[in-house]
Amino acid sequence: MFRKISRITIFLLLFCQFGFAAEITYSQASQDRFVYLLLYQVLEKKDAGYYLEIGAGHPTITSNTYFFEKNFGWKGSSIDISSEHKNAWYTTRQNSLLIEDATQSDYRSILSPFPKIIDYLSLDIDSSYHILLQRIPFEDYVFKIITIEHDFYRFGEEFRAEERKILSALGYYLLCPDVSVFFNGTNCVFEDWWVHSSVFPPDVFSILKSLDLNGKDHEQLIKTLESYSNSKTSS
Repeated sequence: MFRKISRITIFLLLFCQFGFAAEITYSQASQDRFVYLLLYQVLEKKDAGYYLEIGAGHPTITSNTYFFEKNFGWKGSSIDISSEHKNAWYTTRQNSLLIEDATQSDYRSILSPFPKIIDYLSLDIDSSYHILLQRIPFEDYVFKIITIEHDFYRFGEEFRAEERKILSALGYYLLCPDVSVFFNGTNCVFEDWWVHSSVFPPDVFSILKSLDLNGKDHEQLIKTLESYSNSKTSS
């Protein structure tokens, strides 16, 4: 079991445990670090996983899923409305990219090869999240972790309130509300990070809920979770 998980040591830890070295992060605001900490440190996951990425963007730069595909062999599907990065995608990535409007996608077909419990759902489409969430067959699939933009700093409650209503009703727990990132000289509140309680042991989930994770900068969140994970491995 890992005993230290700082940014400096993850490189060596990955090499020792999995036989390779990896870059630390690709996400814009630590989303991949968050997923890694919860799955591979807190839940002690040992195998590959699955993801659904809605709003893929560039195949590597600020990608929330490239780290897992590259270093852990995750399988998944990504969707983006723009074909701008299509050529770059297929020279870099193994998993599929669908060029289409995510609010019109057939998610039952997309998810048909997936297990019923999926490790990670990443949503970043800048609008229409309430429409998108209603199209995903949550009654048939559970996502262990969800990161979803609401861009409160731009739109206020236009998307955030409805997202929270829908995901809460589906049984998801808002572990990290109002994640912020430093942009143009200010901390911009832009995302919520959710988990499904069913995938965590009750004692672990209780501790996670007790942590101070509300309205924090993404780097602060990672430090808090690293501190908890380090204390868990040393106990």
